[in-house]
Amino acid sequence: MTDARATPSGVRLRELRLTGVAEKGPYGVRFVDDDGQIRPLSVIAGPSATGKTSIAEFVMYLLGGREHPQHPEIVGAVRSAMLEVELAGEVATIERAAAGGTSTFASVWRAPLGELAAAHEQRVSTEPTSDPEGLSQFILAGFGLDGVRLPEAPTKEESKVQLLSIRDVFRLMYLPNHRLDNKDLAFERSPYMVRQKFRQLVDVVFGVHDAQAAELQESTRKAADAVNAAKRAEEALESLAREDYPMGALALHRVIDEATGTIAEIGTALGSLDAFQRTNLGAIAQTRAALAGAQRDASEAAVQLRDRDSLLRRLTVLRAQYADDKKKLTFLREAERLFNPLDVTTCPACLSTLAESPALVDGTCSLCRNDVEPAGLGGSADSSSERNLVETELRAVGRRLSDLNDYWTRLDVDRARLRGALDDAEADVERLAAEVDRVVEAPAPWLAERDSLTSRRADALLAVQSAEAGLRVWQRVADAQERRARLEVTLSRLRAEGSAARNRPDREAVVRALSARFQQILEDFDYPKLRDTHIGNDLVPRVRDMPYSQASSGGLVLISLAYYLAIWELAYERGAHAPGLLVIDSPQKNLGHGVLETDPDFADTRLVENFYRHVLRWLDGAGQGAQLVVIDNSPPDLVRDHVVVRYTRNATQPPYGLITDATD
Repeated sequence: MTDARATPSGVRLRELRLTGVAEKGPYGVRFVDDDGQIRPLSVIAGPSATGKTSIAEFVMYLLGGREHPQHPEIVGAVRSAMLEVELAGEVATIERAAAGGTSTFASVWRAPLGELAAAHEQRVSTEPTSDPEGLSQFILAGFGLDGVRLPEAPTKEESKVQLLSIRDVFRLMYLPNHRLDNKDLAFERSPYMVRQKFRQLVDVVFGVHDAQAAELQESTRKAADAVNAAKRAEEALESLAREDYPMGALALHRVIDEATGTIAEIGTALGSLDAFQRTNLGAIAQTRAALAGAQRDASEAAVQLRDRDSLLRRLTVLRAQYADDKKKLTFLREAERLFNPLDVTTCPACLSTLAESPALVDGTCSLCRNDVEPAGLGGSADSSSERNLVETELRAVGRRLSDLNDYWTRLDVDRARLRGALDDAEADVERLAAEVDRVVEAPAPWLAERDSLTSRRADALLAVQSAEAGLRVWQRVADAQERRARLEVTLSRLRAEGSAARNRPDREAVVRALSARFQQILEDFDYPKLRDTHIGNDLVPRVRDMPYSQASSGGLVLISLAYYLAIWELAYERGAHAPGLLVIDSPQKNLGHGVLETDPDFADTRLVENFYRHVLRWLDGAGQGAQLVVIDNSPPDLVRDHVVVRYTRNATQPPYGLITDATD
């Protein structure tokens, strides 16, 4: 049996994250330590009505469950739910909507929560669970239970079958509060199909669900005969193909491609020759006409290039002139700013400081007393006008220079294009001139060329016909190889199933092993007055030599815990097709001091501690790599280091609950 720890299998929880609506959230819980390693035991603690059970319900919903928790504080606060898991050792993230009703689709990323932006999103359906591309089969593939078909009536040969779904597996991986003492542990009181599916599920997990060994052996024999016959046919066809067409199919494909291309080229050439008069004069005239056209093109390209060069030289001079004008105007503007020509503060005759600057007063200069025109001295208004004029002219020159630069750049780009066109035209002239020389030297150019083309086309047609015949032979070889490969795959699968069937333990041995583990766990719990304990072939346990359903309320809880732990532990140790994950809600139900008067045998709090001691010991030993999540109101100090979150239901001591801001 494969070691489950050597080959990662199953599903492991890493983080649950709830995205809030509006400004709320996010909420959630992590099942990994600070180093990102999955915790073997994760305890979610806190009083009732804090959302602990909702965590388990969200986990099941994200793994393919039918609906998410419908509590008012959740419906009004949570928009979507996301779960980061490990499936068969690979990290994946699943998201489903939690607002506006139950979602029938899910998004899956093969990446952790922190790397979704760079990962590919895959949309999968959640309904129906039989969809081979849906979420249910995606999760089941993580522990090898995808595609498992269960007969509705196992005793009938023509029975209908149903595809195993993840919701069926939930019956083994999730022990909710209400099932701890509902006396329906093996679903023996549930409808027939539910009871049958549970038993079939256990058989599938431990590999004892198929008892059709004789049919499997006959199918294997027929498959082996078919493989041998296919091999003989393949060898005969391949021998014939290698004798007649030794180059192989790939080489024949290349021959056909090359010959087909040659035929197309020759057809085009012959059509051109037939379209024109295929005489020496006609060939020469055509070639010379092409040469003359190329020469005209080259001449026109040269003229355009010279014109462009001339225009660019003239514009270069104009650019320099505009640039010089701009420099002069800029200098004038800056000079006027630095030196005011009318800023006279000292009398030029006596060098005394003037009490006020000269100005025009009623048409008379206040300094020399001469009558002048109002614009003669150029007061402040004229100075401002001149400055405005300089600014206007400077802007105009700048715009003209910028436009000229843009135009010059476009012309320069066009000049490069014209130069390339001239080079191409000159190359055409040179090529056509050589062609004219060749045609003139040939005595009968049209006839010689046509004979050559016709001969090449005939050879190419023969090559295509031969290659196509060879391909048909090699295709028969490929078909035989494909058929033989399909039959070998079928034979390998049947042989693997036969080997597994021979090495598979019988169902009674599995039930005996479950019974032994069940009793051992109850002994570890220190179950009071334990004796004559076993699990029947119908998977219904008996304790104290009585049906387990006759046990007290506290006894029912311990029996349920031991029953689920036995299946979980044994499946993991045997490397069975099982999730490797177990979620238990409220293991202290009906136990401890609260039942001292009604059920004194189970009032000892050490029973709960014994439960935790057992799982810690197993997880540290044979169960390394498995995962257990326990929801417990007040776990003992024994597992204090394994508490991943402890809710308080106290607004002053966060976290209040799963929805941290629902404190009303």
